Amino acid sequence: MNFVAIDFETANNSPMSACALGLVKVENGIIVERKEWLIKPTPFEMGYYQNRVHNIALSDLVDKPTFSEIWDELQPILAHQTVVAHSASFDFSVLRSVCTHYQLQIPPLREVCSIALSRVAWQGERGYGLSTLVNAKLDNYTFEHHNALADAEACAHLVLKILEELSVTSVEEVKLLQSRRQAKKQAFASGRAIKKVFTGTINESETNLFRKKEVVFTGTLDHFVRKESEALIKRLGGYTTNFISPHTDYLIVGQQDSNKGYKSSKVKRAEKLVREGSTIQIINEERFLEMLSE
Repeated sequence: MNFVAIDFETANNSPMSACALGLVKVENGIIVERKEWLIKPTPFEMGYYQNRVHNIALSDLVDKPTFSEIWDELQPILAHQTVVAHSASFDFSVLRSVCTHYQLQIPPLREVCSIALSRVAWQGERGYGLSTLVNAKLDNYTFEHHNALADAEACAHLVLKILEELSVTSVEEVKLLQSRRQAKKQAFASGRAIKKVFTGTINESETNLFRKKEVVFTGTLDHFVRKESEALIKRLGGYTTNFISPHTDYLIVGQQDSNKGYKSSKVKRAEKLVREGSTIQIINEERFLEMLSE
């Protein structure tokens, strides 16, 4: 659960007219850093509409640093991070525009839109605007919309809620789930089978292999959705959790993007613990299905 959430406000219609930036850094599911900057925009003009939205006056920005003057502080925070923004096309276009204007090199980073993540977690919502989703999904959470730091922090909390809702621990896993859903839609449209049916016998006696065992799932299973597989383990007398620990008995690995060598954070954590002497068993879905009947 590591990522950085950002939000830009602009002074006028130019995408390079950044006048405020909010940033929230999340590590292991906890907000560890908050930063905000007021920025002297280029061109130095304040549009009527933009002022009505964020209430920043041009006089507030006269003595503020230019974007190039905050870059040495900002660039290391973004480098090699998953960077999330709500309606990311806007925020990353601002980032690219100001970097181009000041001839700054954007560091390697992964651009992610929290609207896209929200559509994976909550399909069919009436709206996916930041304030709409925050009001609907985050209990008793209030924030000052269009304040750059407040928007960045609301975005961070929303992403954490999405990870909780989908029982995953990284934005990358949400994107994998999104890709799988898209593949299912394409398969359905072409008339191909979109789901495998489990036809085996499940051993529900006290001798089953999952009784009193702690089980963690990662990736997407072909035969069960996540809630079904977790409910099955509980029915067999086992326990499920979202986090790998030395107490974990089985890590069951579903779809991973093997063509790109992708490993989820859970797999990496389990492999590390195994190297340190843990007895965690990392198994694929095929072996999981076999164990259900043993």
